[in-house]
Amino acid sequence: MFERIRKFFRSREIKETPEAAEGAIAGANVQAGFAYRRTTEDMSAFDLAKDAAAEALNRVGSENFSVALVYSAYEHNPKDVAAGVSAAIPGPWLGCTTSGEITSAGIFEDSIVVAAISSPRIKFGVGVSSGVCQDDEGAGKTAINMALESLIAKGGAMKEGANYIIMHGSTGGEEGVIRGLQQEVGNIPVVGGTAGNALTENPPYVFANGKAYTDAVVLGLMSSDMVTVVDSGHGWKSTGKVGLVTKANPPEERKTTLWHKVYTIDNRPAAEWYAEQISSLKGSEVSVDTLKQYYPFVTFGGSSGIGGTGYPTGIKDPQGRIWTRDVHSVEDDLGLTFWAYVPEGTGLEVLEGTPDTLTDRSKAAAKDLFSKYSKFKPVMMFDFNCVGRKIYLSKVNKLDGEYEEIKKIMKGTPVVGFYTHGEQACYGGLNQHCNLTITRLLITDTLAT
Repeated sequence: MFERIRKFFRSREIKETPEAAEGAIAGANVQAGFAYRRTTEDMSAFDLAKDAAAEALNRVGSENFSVALVYSAYEHNPKDVAAGVSAAIPGPWLGCTTSGEITSAGIFEDSIVVAAISSPRIKFGVGVSSGVCQDDEGAGKTAINMALESLIAKGGAMKEGANYIIMHGSTGGEEGVIRGLQQEVGNIPVVGGTAGNALTENPPYVFANGKAYTDAVVLGLMSSDMVTVVDSGHGWKSTGKVGLVTKANPPEERKTTLWHKVYTIDNRPAAEWYAEQISSLKGSEVSVDTLKQYYPFVTFGGSSGIGGTGYPTGIKDPQGRIWTRDVHSVEDDLGLTFWAYVPEGTGLEVLEGTPDTLTDRSKAAAKDLFSKYSKFKPVMMFDFNCVGRKIYLSKVNKLDGEYEEIKKIMKGTPVVGFYTHGEQACYGGLNQHCNLTITRLLITDTLAT
């Protein structure tokens, strides 16, 4: 199935917009910009990465350099990418491999993108830790303490309302990483995305200051005097079809697999419960065998399900906000595996949506974000977007259109990000890991009061 999806994306005509490739804003307090290089026959991954990093740094200047974020197509050797970027930018910098790169100049599957920020008002510390599969909380603690030490060494500080964490993981365990880092530094807003692997079976990589890691998490701890905003949204709608997770895999089992398994819901095999709820919503019977045919989530309607109604799942936080949980697969024992943690005792709800509800929510969120904060002079928006959305929207040719609209809304503000295998965001003071979502970080040129 993954191979079929990869071929589909490779067959797409990728739109590149030269006039948007300038990708830089020089504000009074913050300089932000990006550069990218795409695959060519005569340049190595090292040279592509070095060139992109050098150009990005040149656009913002080395004086008061704060940080660079690097997003690389999986086809480029990660170690060569890390070495190439470090040849041009000593640090601090962080990033990861992707399942597609997002820029104001276009959506790519073969590029190395480097975003850079320079400001005396923004400081960054970078920390990394391996061994997430064996001890996710411990990895979160190690990475955030390393990032904190780095931040302080660069003149940054921990101040209420002035700190943010950019998170990129490579193997799962995101919920545990968040718990671990919060135990060390409190409930600082977290935003980011899990590294991609171009939908292959190979491990994704994260980057930290010149090295590439698997089974790891990298954290960028930011101290900023500028107005900075974290936002997230998805466009999936509540259906009221909720069941209680009565058996899920325990913590010790989660250390041996990337997937989070739910065995039973309302004391019934999870897949049977899921099929019954979708049948009720559709008004016609859906079998468990039918569920096995769909990825990234169950979709009916349109042409062979393409462009039809999607039925992922979600859980509600204490404030009533729905965080999506994408089903990865139906197991032989009729359990369900998920891309994100679904704990025992949780109410799991079947959600529904269409390509239009997803793109409408994305555009409305960007419009709301820009209208509220345009007076603060945005200099860059980071966009972390689920690869499941990418697959869904591409099949009905809505992916490029979505970003054309976002570019218009942002009115020249550089946009940089990637297609993720999981998203992290903060809403209402709660940090969460989720799926099928867009999370965004907006940095402005205006001092916070």
